[in-house]
Amino acid sequence: MTRPFEFQPRTAEEKAEHALRMAGIEPYGSPRKVWVEDGHVLVESYDGKIVSMTPEVAIDLGRTISEAGTESLINKVLEKSAEAEADVSVQSDREP
Repeated sequence: MTRPFEFQPRTAEEKAEHALRMAGIEPYGSPRKVWVEDGHVLVESYDGKIVSMTPEVAIDLGRTISEAGTESLINKVLEKSAEAEADVSVQSDREP
């Protein structure tokens, strides 16, 4: 992922704070509506909340989300592949 600043590892306190925030995460559904108004990009979430951002932030957010989504999808495919290989290995060990 692109980082706009020099990467600094998180402290133990930051990691604990992050873990607390992660406990309250809600899955995000598809946005109901995305539009432009008065030079801002507005996104209405599946639960009706509206988020406003500048065009620059919207572009950066879109790229960042796209990169993270790609990485997540690749990881999912690799995990399924590893599970399939493990299943084949276990089955071949059982055959006489």
